[in-house]
Amino acid sequence: MRSPRSTPIAPKLLQEHLRQGAASREATLARFISLATSACVFSTLSFAPLLGWAHTLAIIAVLACYALYYAWVHRRLKKTEPTAALLWLNVAIENSLVGILCLLDISFAGPEMALGNPNLLIASAAIVASALRSDARLPLFAAGVTAAELVLLYVFVAYPLLPTPIPLMLSPPLMFLRALYIVVVGWLAWLVAAQFRGMAEDALRAIRQQELLGRYFLHERLGAGGMAEVFRATYSPEGGIEKTVAVKRILPAYADDPQFIALFRREAELGSILQHPNIVAVLDVGRLDNTHFIAMEHVDGLSLRQLIKQHGPLPVAAVMYLGAELASALDYVHRRTSREGVPLNLVHRDINPPNVLLSRIGDVKLSDFGIARAVTHAPVTRLGHVRGKSDYMAPEQLSGEALDGRVDLFALGLTLHEALTGRRTLRGTEQVTRTAFMEAVRSLPPPSEMRREVPPEVDAIVMALLQAVPEDRPQRGSQVEDLLRALPAPMAPYPQGQTALAHAIRDVLERRPDDAPTPIAVPLAVDDSEEATQDRDATTRTRPSRRMGT
Repeated sequence: MRSPRSTPIAPKLLQEHLRQGAASREATLARFISLATSACVFSTLSFAPLLGWAHTLAIIAVLACYALYYAWVHRRLKKTEPTAALLWLNVAIENSLVGILCLLDISFAGPEMALGNPNLLIASAAIVASALRSDARLPLFAAGVTAAELVLLYVFVAYPLLPTPIPLMLSPPLMFLRALYIVVVGWLAWLVAAQFRGMAEDALRAIRQQELLGRYFLHERLGAGGMAEVFRATYSPEGGIEKTVAVKRILPAYADDPQFIALFRREAELGSILQHPNIVAVLDVGRLDNTHFIAMEHVDGLSLRQLIKQHGPLPVAAVMYLGAELASALDYVHRRTSREGVPLNLVHRDINPPNVLLSRIGDVKLSDFGIARAVTHAPVTRLGHVRGKSDYMAPEQLSGEALDGRVDLFALGLTLHEALTGRRTLRGTEQVTRTAFMEAVRSLPPPSEMRREVPPEVDAIVMALLQAVPEDRPQRGSQVEDLLRALPAPMAPYPQGQTALAHAIRDVLERRPDDAPTPIAVPLAVDDSEEATQDRDATTRTRPSRRMGT
């Protein structure tokens, strides 16, 4: 077993936690400084008869500037995270107040009053406050700024104005001793911050050593659906290897349901045997106490639903590339056999934009296997948590008939139609009769009616997938892939399609507002239904465990 000091994950997790709370801490400090300096503005008025109005108004002007600046900082930190430069700038401004007040006292009241003023108390408080920030070097920086200001003001401004003989309390040795005192306070504040940080790291290491085969450290929650939630996690086994993964686990409300657990494990089993570049890979499945989880490939990007919602209709070549990649994945799924060569007859049954994950460079990954198909036979169906979306169901799937891979091709057609037009084609279909639904499918408009630049060749492929009768559709995903690959440029999926899709993804990620969270591709279908939304709200109120084991 490695010694605690050889484990790199503890300081990284602690640093990440401190960085995530930096905005809250800085906003609290900014609010306190703004309120404190505002209160000092009014209290300084009472000293006007003693100081004189010119001196008093100068002090009030400085304090008012501090109050306004930190009020602006507090307001800004509600919308964005603080940068490292802002933290260092704030520390420099805070610890310059003593020097500014000292300079005003010298100008209006003379060096004796300025050097005898108990402003070092303010300096000590500012130095200690800087230790509350995430960078342990800031107290040393704060002490250095204050001590340097004091020495420079004394040598170049106050000392030439002092009467002779110079009083002992204002002599150079004692003034340099004061500067040394400030440096000691900064060193002590740094030492305390470093010690507390080290204690927190040791506690994290101790927790990790006590975990039985603990390997997954959970970070922020990426999403939640009807039965499970997904976290970004760090895979950190013994040996120092670290990798970012996505950990999907059953919600606490269903952790004790044996049939639900069986369905969850079935998804893991299906994912473990599906090895394709366009399918999210399942890396591990495990259990800790009553928590069952699946560790999956982490896709750094966003889902097709997020991309369409924020970008609008996608370039034709990008959609054709998307269709070719998904068709290849579906053909693999439909043809997959067991290790003994027996056809598995797998049908995804939940092809829709939330289940299509896109990386920053345009990789296409199909996710959420097994649950939609198996959940229709589980008691949880009565609770309204069926993961399949009726808006993307083929007619035979909606009416409960025997299914094959052609239902996935129908859903693929609806997904491509939505990517081309930016609009959902079918809505609320679970409440209509089969006859009415068949008529709605037959009356679906081609994409070119909503978007004129869509060429007839693309219309033909999409509408072929959306035929109401399964026999009228392409019968295999490979046929769809061949049709898409045969398209002429510039609508052909290769080689421009991936580049066009990557550009669209980067446009969405780069133009988001400063206060918007970075979109993350989640290997979990998040339903848009009211029940799923209620379920997400409920799981948000549940504090999740921060550690996972296998």
